[in-house]
Amino acid sequence: MDYSRYSFLRTEVRNHIAHITLSRPEKANSCRGPEHAEFATILRDVAVDDDVWAVLISSTGRSFSVGADYGWMEELLSDHDALIELQKQASELVHAHIDLDKPVVCAMQGMATGSGLMFGLLSDVVIADRDARIADGHVTIALAAGDGGAMYWPLAAGLVRAKRHLLTGDFVTAEDAVRYGLIAEVVDNGQCLQRATEYAERWVAMPQLALRYTKRALNQWLRHGAQVAFDYSLALEIQSFAMTPDAVRDAVAQLREQLKNRPQKEKV
Repeated sequence: MDYSRYSFLRTEVRNHIAHITLSRPEKANSCRGPEHAEFATILRDVAVDDDVWAVLISSTGRSFSVGADYGWMEELLSDHDALIELQKQASELVHAHIDLDKPVVCAMQGMATGSGLMFGLLSDVVIADRDARIADGHVTIALAAGDGGAMYWPLAAGLVRAKRHLLTGDFVTAEDAVRYGLIAEVVDNGQCLQRATEYAERWVAMPQLALRYTKRALNQWLRHGAQVAFDYSLALEIQSFAMTPDAVRDAVAQLREQLKNRPQKEKV
């Protein structure tokens, strides 16, 4: 498999492990159209790569990923074709995760939101540094939660906690995320990649058919969740874009202004 076409999701296979690294640290690993498109295809590629037995997702910089670039979001408000393409890519991001029977581990640090969060959170095991914070903040930018949050959060954390956070956009600390059941482990800052690598190496040494069949069975719960909530929520998100563009534009402008007042933070 030739992974040279990937630049945002820099991908290298070593010792049967596909190392997928989000590589836009100067923008907090946010994504625009070309980068978001890579979310939609990378897991399909590793699925058919016989040399890949396990997948390790990580990122460069201080943040794991803050999701969509604000400038790209503003462009989507006036580009109907790009909005429809976004829906297709978001759908593929989630369904490719669900369909992949090779185990996936994610190393997560700093801030994780939006589509970047879901790309990592849907991994089979998520290891987070102690400073990690996650949020599904769709409502804060006037959008329905459509990247998979309405499917995954109730399954992992329960409906009450899912409503608590998806209806506010409030952040969850790494330690609370473990307590809620959203992620698997918290480690000291700077140690998440090492711990995630240990999982990937362990999986490579295990009986592959048993491992993949077990994951295939477990992911039936996600398939059920996708049928119940994901496709519906994604359609509602796209409708939010199309029906209330002024509200989205105002929300993005407010977030930009807030970001200006954080000189020490990464710019998006």
